[in-house]
Amino acid sequence: MKLGLLTDIHEHVEHLRSALHSFAGERVDQVVVIGDLFQMGERIEETCRLLVEAGAVGVWGNHDFGMCVEPTEKMRAKYPAVVLDFMTSLRPRLDIEGCYFAHVEPWLNPEELADLWCFDGPPDEHGKLDRIFDAVPHRIMFAGHYHKWLLAAPDGINDWNGDRPVNLAKGRYFVVVGALCEGQFAVFDTDRSQLVPFNEK
Repeated sequence: MKLGLLTDIHEHVEHLRSALHSFAGERVDQVVVIGDLFQMGERIEETCRLLVEAGAVGVWGNHDFGMCVEPTEKMRAKYPAVVLDFMTSLRPRLDIEGCYFAHVEPWLNPEELADLWCFDGPPDEHGKLDRIFDAVPHRIMFAGHYHKWLLAAPDGINDWNGDRPVNLAKGRYFVVVGALCEGQFAVFDTDRSQLVPFNEK
């Protein structure tokens, strides 16, 4: 199964259109959003419409939480149904083809707003990696939030910054996908365990 991975969209619809076009060319089976669609609300309707048309599923991010979990009457009055229907379809975490998806590191609870906003910096020491790999049993975990590419194994950070495809067939991995608002997205082939990053300027 090919998964098209998007995170930190922040209403950048031009990059979103481009990514979805690339996904069509790659014959992606499922578009997966890894949180943070929202920015200021000015283009959230167009963002959600594009994702609905693409049949996307996903998880919420720290910028989305209020619209995904019991949106207020004020929000319901302000935004059209397509926005609230899609935003409330987002989950705190997902398991797709045996892969774990959440906006933040798996040791954090995406159902708690304080955890969603936690920013302790990317994992850069062994203790920070231990808490990631001890949190869930999944072999491959995906996140967003950091607006940068990152690939880690239990024994350390890999020398990879989204500059080339990488094979994840052996071992366990924590992957941070680059931010779509900066023209970054990825395709992950679950059968081949091949991750292909895209970087558009």
